[in-house]
Amino acid sequence: MDHSHHHHHHNHSGESEVKVDVTYKDGKISIALEDNAGKAPELALAHEKEMHFIMVSNDLEQYYHLHPEKEQEGHYTINQPLKDGTYKAFVDITPKEKAYQVAPSPVQVGTEETGKAALNPDDDWTKEVDGKTVTLDDVKAETGKAVPLDFNMHGETPEPHLGALGHVVIVDEAAEQYIHVHPDSDDTTTFHAHFPKQGMYKIWAEFEFGNKVHTYSFNIEVSK
Repeated sequence: MDHSHHHHHHNHSGESEVKVDVTYKDGKISIALEDNAGKAPELALAHEKEMHFIMVSNDLEQYYHLHPEKEQEGHYTINQPLKDGTYKAFVDITPKEKAYQVAPSPVQVGTEETGKAALNPDDDWTKEVDGKTVTLDDVKAETGKAVPLDFNMHGETPEPHLGALGHVVIVDEAAEQYIHVHPDSDDTTTFHAHFPKQGMYKIWAEFEFGNKVHTYSFNIEVSK
C-alpha cells in the first residue's frame, strides 16, 4: 500500500473519515458532509451545537463564527453575505464513531484574491470592544506545552455563551492550523492552548455581554 500521500505529522485520530465540501453562492454558505461510506455522518452535540463553522479571510482580517443549520442529512446551510475575496473555512464537528480532523477548506468569493496575512506581534494586550475591556495576561507561548491564556475581564463577568464563559479560536498566519479552546472550567476565563508549531498566530476570544458576543483579537508569536 502506498503511504506517500499521507501527511508527515501524525495525529492521534489518524486519517479523517469525513469529507467536507464548503460552497458559497448568493449570500449563502453550504456545507456538505460525507463519511467514507458515502453517507451523511451523525454528529454529536458540542457546546450546544452540531456544527461550529469558523471562516476567516485569507489575510485574517475578517472572522466569522457561525452555526449552520441542518437542511437535510449531511447538508448544512447558513445565510452570511461575504465580500469578494479568498477565505478559509474550518468545519468544527464531532462525528459519532468516525475519526475527524479539522482542516482548512478554501472558499473563493468572486474573482478578487485576498493575500496571505503578515502578522506582527501585539504590543498592546488590552482591547476594548463596544465599551467592554479585556486584557490578555502576559503569555509565554511555546510549542509542545499547554499555554495558559488568561483573560482579565476588568471586574465584568461574561454571560455563558454556548455553554461556557467564553470561546477562543486560534489560527496560524498561513490559515492552515486551527485551534479551538474552551475554558478550563465553567466559571473561568482561563484557557489552555497547544500550539503545533512555532510562528505567528491570531487569537479571537469571544465573550458575551448583554446578549451580544464581543470578539477580541490578539496576535501572538509562538517559539519552539
